[in-house]
Amino acid sequence: MARVNTLLFLVTVALTVVAVIDCLATERDRVQHFPRGAWLVLVIVCPLAGAIAWFRAGRAAPGAGRPAVPGWAVVPAAPIGPDDDPEFLRMLAEKIRNR
Repeated sequence: MARVNTLLFLVTVALTVVAVIDCLATERDRVQHFPRGAWLVLVIVCPLAGAIAWFRAGRAAPGAGRPAVPGWAVVPAAPIGPDDDPEFLRMLAEKIRNR
């Protein structure tokens, strides 16, 4: 039984350390719901629940469709379709004018 308790303790410590490092390394605009300092306090004071909360709700998922900071717009990396591509629209307008 002591081995299981030791293993659970080590897993909790490892998860807490990884969550603290990840919280410190995450870019400021990807931290959600609370400020970074509040997340650090939550992870340290409540190691297991805080770490799980951080990984589930504290940071925006890579490529998330909504902005991490309210009021900020998500800028697409590239045009989604031809009607969103200004170069394509310019070329199409020139073709129509040259007919």
